[in-house]
Amino acid sequence: MQVKDDEQKGEEMGYKKAFRYSTGNAVVDEVGTMNFTGNIIPMVWFKTICYPNGAPHNNAIHILADIVYWYRPKEERDEESGQLIGMKKKFKDDYLQRSYAQMAETFGLSKRQVTEAVKALEEMGIIERIFKTISVRGQTLNNVLFIKLIPKRLYEVTFPEEIEKKALSPPEGSALPIESERGNIPEAQGKHFEVTGHSLQGETNTKNILKITKEITCRDYPSINQGQEGQMDVIDTYTQIVKENIDYDILKADMKYRYDLLDELVDIIVDVVAVDREKIRIGGTDYPYQLVKGKFLKLESGHIRYVLDSMEKTTTHIANIRAYLLTALYNAPNTIHNYYSAEVNYFEYGDGKYDV
Repeated sequence: MQVKDDEQKGEEMGYKKAFRYSTGNAVVDEVGTMNFTGNIIPMVWFKTICYPNGAPHNNAIHILADIVYWYRPKEERDEESGQLIGMKKKFKDDYLQRSYAQMAETFGLSKRQVTEAVKALEEMGIIERIFKTISVRGQTLNNVLFIKLIPKRLYEVTFPEEIEKKALSPPEGSALPIESERGNIPEAQGKHFEVTGHSLQGETNTKNILKITKEITCRDYPSINQGQEGQMDVIDTYTQIVKENIDYDILKADMKYRYDLLDELVDIIVDVVAVDREKIRIGGTDYPYQLVKGKFLKLESGHIRYVLDSMEKTTTHIANIRAYLLTALYNAPNTIHNYYSAEVNYFEYGDGKYDV
C-alpha cells in the first residue's frame, strides 16, 4: 500500500516513472530516471581544499564547483542525427565574469565570506582574479571581476593520487621567497609570479631583485601610460580595487577607527600602485617599484587594522605622518604576526594579564 502511495506521489510530482532496467531497488530505479545537472563536488576536495588547520574550506569548495561547472564545455550536437559536432564554452568573454554580491546571493553567504573564499582559492593557485574595465551598452564599468581557472592546479587538487611525486607543485603565480636560508633569491621559474612581504637585507638581494623585476606582472591591472583623463580612470579603478581588498566598508563601519586616517591609508596605497616609477623610497631605502606595488596590492583588512591599531597606541611625535604610514603599510605583512603574538603574551604573562 505504501509503495503505491509513493508511486502516486511520484506521478503527481511529474518526474518520469518508466525505466528500461531495474536494479531491484525501487528508490534507486526512480532516482535513475531523474536527469541531474549542475555543479559536481569531488569528495577529494574536502581533503585538498582546506583551511591551514586542515578543516575543509566548504565555502571555497562550493564556489569552485560553480566555477568549474561554467568552465566545463558544452556539447554541440546535430539537430537531425544527434551526433556530436563540436564543443562550446558557456560564457561569452575569455574568462568567467562574476561578482561577490552575485556569489553571495547564490550560496547564501555574506559578501565577506565569499571574498575570503575566492581569495583562498587564488592563494592555492586554483584560480586567478582579473579586474577589468568593460563597456556595457555604452556605459563604462570599472573593476569588474573575472575569474580565470588554472587547469593544472585544478587537476592536482582533484587527482592528487595521480601526481607522480605525490606532492602538489607550487601554484602558478605563487609567492616568490625574497630571502632563502642562504640569503639568495631563487631563479624565477615562470613569467608570472607575485612577491610576498619578506624583508630585504643586503646589497646582493636588492641587485637580484632588480634583475627579475621585469618578470613581475600584476593581474591585468590597468596601465598608467595614458593621458590625464585615462590616468584619472586608472586611479579610480585602483581606488575601488584597494577598497575591495581591504574590506573598506566594513572597516569604516567600525566606529573605533578614524575615517580620515583610514581614507589617508587608502590614498597612500593608491598613490603607490597607480603611478609607475623605477624605485620608491620607504624608510630611507629605495626599493624596486614593482616589488612595492605587488606588496601593496596584497594588503588586506587585517593589515589595515594592524596599522590603525599601531597608530592609536603611538605616543611619540611623528614628524612626517605620510612617510610613517607608508613604512608601516610596507612592513605590515612582515610584522603583524609578531605584533599580535606580543600582545597575547603581554596579556597572558605580563602586566596586562586579565583578571580571572
